[in-house]
Amino acid sequence: MKICVMGNARSAHTQRWAAAYAERGHDVHVLSIRTAEIPGVTVHPVHVGTANSGFAPAVLLSYLRLLFSIRRRLRRLTPEVVHAHYSVTHGVIAAASGFHPVVLSVWGTDVVALGGLAGPTYRLLNRYALRRADRVTSTSAFMMPLVENLAGRPLTIEQVPFGVELDVFTPADRPADDRPADDPFTVGYVKHLKPRYGPTNLIEAAGLLVEEIPGLRVVLAGDGELLPDLRRQVTGLGLEGHVEFLGRVPHDQVPDLMNSFDVFVNPSVVPESFGVAILEASAAGLPVVATAVGGVPEVTIDETTALMIEPGRPDQLASALRRLHADPGLRARLGAAGRSFVAERYQWHDNVSQMERVLATVARTSQ
Repeated sequence: MKICVMGNARSAHTQRWAAAYAERGHDVHVLSIRTAEIPGVTVHPVHVGTANSGFAPAVLLSYLRLLFSIRRRLRRLTPEVVHAHYSVTHGVIAAASGFHPVVLSVWGTDVVALGGLAGPTYRLLNRYALRRADRVTSTSAFMMPLVENLAGRPLTIEQVPFGVELDVFTPADRPADDRPADDPFTVGYVKHLKPRYGPTNLIEAAGLLVEEIPGLRVVLAGDGELLPDLRRQVTGLGLEGHVEFLGRVPHDQVPDLMNSFDVFVNPSVVPESFGVAILEASAAGLPVVATAVGGVPEVTIDETTALMIEPGRPDQLASALRRLHADPGLRARLGAAGRSFVAERYQWHDNVSQMERVLATVARTSQ
């Protein structure tokens, strides 16, 4: 097939899908405002102009320029199908282009960020994109009713998860069960440092544990507006020697980072669309502590692959970490069960096959 992907070419998300299609022999083109190299894929930069201008007419003209650029590219490329990522951005652009067929994939922040209950402009853009798509896919079952709510009418939605490559995320040799009490016990967090993801609760939990777990080490990988507040929180709790901020870590370095953890924590306080980082941790053989919000229960099994806690409860998070620190056998069991769970339900190549079938079906029925 000749597939046109509409998404941010610098996003690891877009790159993974486009490269996967190319690896399977498809002729893949990416239309993106930002340019990047993707192996086996032709990236076409399109221009938006002065979209960040404070002058409203300039913003409007910029987006009109973008739309005309997209239309011109699509006429030249004549793809068999367009795969647009995120409803309120590329989904809207794909809808406005007038091109068909379009498969629109919703991934999370376009639907879940405000619980599907955003302001009228947000809802209008979502409805416009969703109603004009020829097929909609969702990464989780949790998002499906939110998508229908935003569309304002029933839709045929197919769930296509965003899975994990088991040959990339592999278990490391964990420290022996009889290691000294003050040996580093590393708790990892890989996410943006935003209030919705609950990193302050992780720091507070560390403050409750540091005296009884001398080797406690908390590693936060990610950037975001909470970083200054988190640093002050660490100082206030006297945790300077126990908490490390890595900043944003490139996705290709995340597998090695996961292998340095003993436990992975996902302490979000509001609904998440899915939980890819949790699946990556499970694939790496890590026990997980997570809050049961949004689509997270779809990627975890309480007491089997993870210990589930209530959101906004650092005391519960501390209790779960205390339990895992004291029981290496439990850590090993949860980690092994997590990897088996991913292998059964969320292997990346299976998810690519699912999406490939959706694209082929839509392309074929539109002829």
